[in-house]
Amino acid sequence: MVDESKVDGEVTKSFRDELAAWVAQRDQAARPKRRESLAAFLVVRADVIEATAAGYALKTIWEHLHEAGRVSFRYETFLKHVRRHITNPPTEQSKPVPVKRSNERESKPIHEPRKVESVGIPSFHYNPRMEDKDLI
Repeated sequence: MVDESKVDGEVTKSFRDELAAWVAQRDQAARPKRRESLAAFLVVRADVIEATAAGYALKTIWEHLHEAGRVSFRYETFLKHVRRHITNPPTEQSKPVPVKRSNERESKPIHEPRKVESVGIPSFHYNPRMEDKDLI
């Protein structure tokens, strides 16, 4: 008679090893890195701009690029890159912030508050003390 616990233990152990190897291989091969997806998008950026100007939907553009093998990332990642690099492209490179030394004193603040301009909409201001001429 065969010892089933030993056989089951060996079978289970080899299956676990096989499963772990499969998961490691799948994770390594299937998911492109963030830098790779950005680089792939920047390569097809001009084509995406041209296709959207022609009236094609972003979903259709992504499906075609994905089936053709030009992009390997998900549709959500494609939309993120479209927003960042086509719809809302960065206007300027980030400027270095001047470092204020402790021995330097400036009268101006580093960041001035934003000035709010009125839009010309009249508003009501309550005055509890009315004059007689305003009542008539």
